[in-house]
Order: sequence, then structure tokens, then C-alpha cells
Amino acid sequence: MHHNQPNYDPSLNASTIFIDTEVGLHDKKIHDIGAIASDGRKFHQASTAEFAAFIDGTAFIAGHNILQFDIPHLEKITGKGIFLGVNFIDTLLLSPLLFPKKPYHALLKDDKLQTDEANNPLNDAIKAKELFEDELVAFDQLDTELQDIFFLLLYKKTEFEGFFEYIQYRPNHTNLISGIAHYFGKTICENANIKTLVEQQPIALAYALALLSASIEATSSITPPWVLRNYPEVEQIIFTLRNTPCIPGCSYCDQALSPQKGLKRFFGFDAYRTFDGEPLQEKAVQAAIDNKSILAIFPTGGGKSITFQVPALMSGENTRGLTIVISPLQSLMKDQVDNLEGAGITQAVTINGLLDPIERAKSFQRVEDGSASILYISPESLRSRSIERLILGRKIVRFVIDEAHCFSSWGQDFRVDYLYIGDFIKSVQAKKNLEYSIPVSCFTATAKQKVIEDIRQYFKDKLNLDLELFTSKVSRTNLQYKVFQKNDEEAKYLAARDLIEQKNCPTIVYVSRTRKAYELAERLSKDGLNAKPYHGKMPVQEKTENQNAFIAGDVQIMVATSAFGMGVDKKDVGMVIHYQISDSLENYVQEAGRAGRDQAIQADCYVLFNEEDLSKHFILLNQTKLSIKEIQQIWKAIKDITRFRSTASNSALEIARKAGWDENVTEIETRVTSAISALEDAGYLKRGQNIPRIFANSILSKNAQEAIEVIQASEKFDQKQKEQGIRIIKKLFSSKSRKHSNDEVAETRVDYISDHLGIVRENVIAVINLLREEKILADNKDLTAFIKKSERVKRPIGILETYSKLEHFLLSQLEEGEKTFHIKELNELAEEEGCEDSSPNKIKTIINFWAIKHWIKRKTPDYANHHLTIVPQERLALLRDKLEKRQQLAKFVLNHLYKKSKKQKDHTAAEELPLEFSVHELKEAFEQR
Repeated sequence: MHHNQPNYDPSLNASTIFIDTEVGLHDKKIHDIGAIASDGRKFHQASTAEFAAFIDGTAFIAGHNILQFDIPHLEKITGKGIFLGVNFIDTLLLSPLLFPKKPYHALLKDDKLQTDEANNPLNDAIKAKELFEDELVAFDQLDTELQDIFFLLLYKKTEFEGFFEYIQYRPNHTNLISGIAHYFGKTICENANIKTLVEQQPIALAYALALLSASIEATSSITPPWVLRNYPEVEQIIFTLRNTPCIPGCSYCDQALSPQKGLKRFFGFDAYRTFDGEPLQEKAVQAAIDNKSILAIFPTGGGKSITFQVPALMSGENTRGLTIVISPLQSLMKDQVDNLEGAGITQAVTINGLLDPIERAKSFQRVEDGSASILYISPESLRSRSIERLILGRKIVRFVIDEAHCFSSWGQDFRVDYLYIGDFIKSVQAKKNLEYSIPVSCFTATAKQKVIEDIRQYFKDKLNLDLELFTSKVSRTNLQYKVFQKNDEEAKYLAARDLIEQKNCPTIVYVSRTRKAYELAERLSKDGLNAKPYHGKMPVQEKTENQNAFIAGDVQIMVATSAFGMGVDKKDVGMVIHYQISDSLENYVQEAGRAGRDQAIQADCYVLFNEEDLSKHFILLNQTKLSIKEIQQIWKAIKDITRFRSTASNSALEIARKAGWDENVTEIETRVTSAISALEDAGYLKRGQNIPRIFANSILSKNAQEAIEVIQASEKFDQKQKEQGIRIIKKLFSSKSRKHSNDEVAETRVDYISDHLGIVRENVIAVINLLREEKILADNKDLTAFIKKSERVKRPIGILETYSKLEHFLLSQLEEGEKTFHIKELNELAEEEGCEDSSPNKIKTIINFWAIKHWIKRKTPDYANHHLTIVPQERLALLRDKLEKRQQLAKFVLNHLYKKSKKQKDHTAAEELPLEFSVHELKEAFEQR
């Protein structure tokens, strides 16, 4: 489609001047002006009179964000006269049109160019000139039809007329509507009303079409956040063109918006599941594709996840949209992301408290750059400013709320933080200037009428959304229920052991106390049965290991509290024994329903009943209830805190202390937030977003003495700060050495240091910042690796070498273009080539990793699940170089950590040695090797 000769002159016009100004944040005055002419003349001073002389006679003035920023500021001082007869070219406004695939503007500070020197407008003007030269080349490389489309949409618009005047563009075709329909063809809905969009929103339409033209499958292309802020209609236009199903017969909608084709494309299944003949899954998916808000009541094990994942992945492909899944269970989020990666889907990420700083940063990056289309977060995370900023930078297609019964005070698992979800969505809609409501999907297994009414009423009141109800009258015909009365502990244990021995199948034994989980698992193991414990307060690593071992079938019996099971996708559980009765009927139905998820097996659900178990539940229930008196104490504490100011930011611990509560009260943070929620509900106060706490950790000094010497010699600290700095550093070193013997991680939080040392919080922050400046503390958090004491470095190096060998083999099979592979054949070939430990799963893991890194693009052909089409996104030589560097670095890190572990003294009986290190330390060691 290219024309050989451009029908305009792309060389730099002789009378063009690129400008930039530095304006004071507070006084709004111009402090400095920089400019460069196309003939190389430069200007750099603050005088507006001299500037007026410099630009006299020029035909074009160009720069980055000049129309919104520089020109209005200059006109305030000089009047509009100096710009008479001048055409403006704004490189910021052009960049999303011309660099939609890898947003060029991502290299730029959001609204300004990045510079090597702070506040140097001449430097910025030179960079704007270089950017404009790149933009001319990019425009020249567009197809003629697309050039015509952009010209016809924009040439009369103030923001763009200067650019088209500059290149003296003359269109080849003049019918805009048929031009768009022809150029975008089957990649947009045939029945979309393009005529109205052209007439009413030409600039937003141009940005939307630029994004769609960036190769329809480049899911990492996204509209930059500043465009979404200034032209919110872009989101809606992309939605209209690519996410609004029309009448059957449109070739785009029939292909891209079909629930069946989506299911086949992403998961390889031919049909959705039905319950008693009711196509619940498919109906819920269709409603989401139709952009409705829904409440779906799914039986436990009813395939709920696939119901929101299919429309989310389709929207990610069609509109670069992000679906946000809010779930109260952190381990469930990780499971779901892992399960998707197992199916070759890498577009899901989670951000939660279980992630280390590096994993968290990677998740943020993948949401920001558009490569993630599903984000799993907890309701608590919505109060984080950084999460809000992340979400505002993306087009949000839907909020999915899992375990939606948590909204209802009638539900057993009522969660205070759920009540903030509506406010958060409302605030996102307002900040994005959206004229429509973002749809929501709520999922629960609870069919209680009062809970359903609560959820629907909540969304009606908060967001004026009517939730369409999807439910099926499901009875699990493959489950058998029995209750045995057992009056003492010994009788209970013997009955449980007999049942397990008789059936000999994957079994979950539910208990209500964490201590019981350990005791029972230990006793069953001693009797020769393979059992592991699981409860919510267990260390993350142990929890994950035990859960994974059960799912993989390495452990047959899981003795667990109710914290286990949600989202655990194990289909062959043949028996669930309630050693202690659940605390509610809903919870019992959910827990027992984890048996027999595979409808083909008959499963048994047994309750070992004892009257005393119920009385224990009543005691627990009363302990967790808040009294009016406690709510009044919290209200008084908040009134004291806000006596001299209208807003305050305090930790739950600080408020509890102010209320006179004993710090050892169980669930103290939950109790404080519940009291605050009750007060907010009654209209006494409004809770906003959390303000992040500063953590003072990542000590770079080798020991306290070295740090103290640096503090003493520093000129940055005054005498008082030196004393405080020495006390803080001693405190940090002492808590660092004791961190693992008693859970004292919180010692490193600023408010705890302040309390323990009696230093005012503001002073603690000031001293910590000075410690960072003097490189005593690093900005990043310490990292911890756990090394098995019995293990030698040889084993992990062996694993690394297996993967390295396999990576090099896979690279040798790629071609610069598209190539299709059969996974099993690829594995056999790898084994023949000397990769003895190769397996289809290892190959899939590597391909997933490469896809996440954007090194390759992966497609699954329609004809088979075992085939895979790979397109390299980098030149193969560059890819080889990256692989080698990564492998060399990984080998170095392993050796470094093992050497470090040999020097570390350890007197504990634990199997694993915790090893603390920082990225700073690794970088230094790598450079010195």
C-alpha cells in the first residue's frame, strides 16, 4: 500500500523553531527559555523580549506539550502578538498517533521530555527537535490509506493543522468513512456508527484508530495515560468498534465476540459446562461480553474462574482493556495466575502481600505496559495510592468481585474492606471523566436470599447498577452425606483414621482450631498415613508447599482449617471429613463441596459430631463481636487525634493505643477497621486512602560500628540527629539479628521505631532519609533467600544448566518469522539433541517466560492444543545475547548466595537457612568478580 514518493516534503522546514520553557511551580513565572532553530541557531535565556526577536519571522513553532503549557505561559507575558501568523506543532499530541506500538511517549516524562540535566529548557527543545524528526519518518512509513485517514480527521483541528501544513500533505482519497471501513475491514465491527464518531469525536477517533493499527495482536500497545485523561472518549470508541456485539453476521463480532470461540481459543474446550441442563457458565460469559453487570451464584467447583477469565482475555485482546479481580484470598490469586500460566496464558498478574519487592515491581510493570489483561488484588489494596495510580493508567473493562457474600452483614464472612469497593469504582470513574459506569461481575456460592438482596442493593445505591442474576438450582448428586456422633476425642480420632484407611483417596479433614490442624496431622502421620496441616496463620512458604504437595498428589490427606480450599482446583478429592463442625451452614456446604468436583466420582462427606464443638464456636463468635462501648472508645480516640485538624493518617495500632486497648488483643487491626467502618456507615467519619508507611530497612553497612562512624563523620546530620541516628541504627541492627527468632519484622516500621525509642515520628523519617543519603540504608528492601541446609550448590546449578541448555535448543529452532511447533515433537527433538531432562512442561515454562518478557509472541492455532506458533519479537542474535547474560548472572547469584551461606553461623533446628541480601550487594559483588 505504500507510495514510493511521499506527496509532501518530509525534510525539516528552514523556518522552524523548537522551544521549551521552565515555569516556577509556585510563582507561575517563566524562569528560563530554551530554543533551537532548524538551521542550528540556539537560544537560552530568560528574557522574553530577546526570545520574541529570536523567533521573529519564523513560520512554525514546535515543542513538546507547547499548546497546553509553554504557549499560554508566554502569551500571558508577551501578549498574543508575537505568535501572529505562526503555525504550532505539538510533538506530544503527535506521538500516540505515530508510535502506538511501543509508546514513544513512554520514554518521555508524562507530559515533558526526559532530560539528562534537570530543568534545562534548551536541552528539552533539542530533544523535541529529535523527536519531531522521528515523527516525520514514522508518518512517512504509514500506509497511504492510514495517512489519508489521519489527515481527513485532523487537518482542520488546531492541535494538528500546523503539522499537516508543515508537510504540505495532499490526500490520495477523500472519502473518510469508506476509507476507515476499507482499511480496518474485519478488525472492527461492520455495524459501528463510524459517521457519528467522525463528526463528533475526530481526535479521539484518530487516537483509537492509531492504537488499532498497531498490529491488532500487539496486546502490549496501550493508549498512554495522559491521552485517557485528556480524551476519555478514546476508551469508549475502542469499545464501540471492538467490544460491542452487534447482530449475527458481522464477521468481526462473530469471530472476536463469540463465547464459544473465546473458550476454544484460550482454553481449548469445545463447550461450557451445564448444571442440570442449565448453561450457567455460557450465560454469564455472554452477559459479560454484552457489557452487563451480573451476580452469578455458582456451586463450589462450578467452574466460576473460567466464566470471568474468558471475557477478560477477550477484552484484553480486543481493546487492550484490564479486568480487575478482587478476591479476599491471596493464595487463591497466586493459584489462578499459576493455573493460567500452566494453560499457556501469561496475561494475568497479581499484586498482594505475598510478593517480594521484585515480583511486585514486575507485576506493576506488566499492568503499566499493557501486557497484563487480568489483575488480581485484595479489597484492602484499593486503599493504596500506587494501586489507584496504576489502575487510572489503564482502560478498565470490568471489576470482578469474588466471594461477593463478603458484602453482606448476613453472610458469615462479612469483610469491612468490601464496603469500600463501590466508593473506589465511583472515584475511578470520576477521575477518568467516564460518562458510563464500569460493569461489575459478582460471584458467590451463597444462595441466601438476604445476601443476594444485600449485594444487589449495595451496587444499586453506590453505582446505580442493576445486577442481572444468574443462578442454577444445583444439587450435587455425586456426594453422600453422613453424621457420626462421637462423644470423646479418642473415639473421634479412631473413626477418622478408619474412614481414611477404608477409602484410601485424596481427603480433606476440617478442624476449627489451628493447633488442632498440627496435632491431628502429626498423629495421622505417626500412624503411617501421609498427612500435612494447613491454616491461615502458617508461614507463607510452608502453606504453599503443603498445598502444592496435596494438589500434585504427593500428600493424600490435608488437615486444615476453613482457610484451605477456596480456589484450590483438585478434582479427585474423594472424601471430606469434618472432624469439628463448621461455624455456619454456608461454610459447611462450601467445605463439603470440595469433594467430588469431578462429577464422575462418588465422594463422601462425613461429620464427626460432638456437642462441645458448637459451644467452642459460640465462644469464638462472642470474642470477635465488637461492643458499642468499643466503638465509642475508637470514636473518642479519633476525635482526640483530629482535635486540631480535620484529617489524620494513623495506623490501626496507633488508634487502638489511643483508645486504651491492650495491644495483645487478637485481630486488633481487624477490630479497629471494623469499628471505623461502623462509624463511617453511620456518617460520623469518612475513611480515605491509606498513606504508605515508610520502612527503614535494607542496611548497607556491614555492622553497626561502621554505620556509626559514617554518621559521626557526616556533615549532613546536626548533633541531635547524630544521636538519634546512632540509636536508630543500633535498633535496626538488633531487630535484624532477632528477626527470625521472634516475628519482629514490624520493628523496621517507622511508627514502631518511633514508639520504641521515644523519638517523634517526623524526626525518625528525617534521620532515615539522611541515612539513605549517606548510603547507610538503601531505598530498596532487603531480600531473603531460603537455602536448604542439606543441599549443595551443585543441585540448583544443575537445574539452571538444564534450563539454559533447553533455552539454547529452543532458540536454535526459532526462525526470524512465524513458525509452528508440536510440543511433544519439540520435546523428543530436544532429548535427541542432548537435553536429557527436557519435558513438555519445562518447554512451556520457558515459552511462558519469554512471552512475559515480550521476547516472543505466542499464538495457539485453532486446530490443536498441542501446537504452538511462535513469532520472535527481537532479532535472534539479540535474543541469544540476552539469554547468555541472564544465565551468566543467574549462575553468579547462586554461587554468591551459597558461598554466603557457608559463612553464616546457624544454631537453629530449621531445615532451611534464611539468607538476607540486597540487590545493591549483588551488583557490587558482580562488578568486582
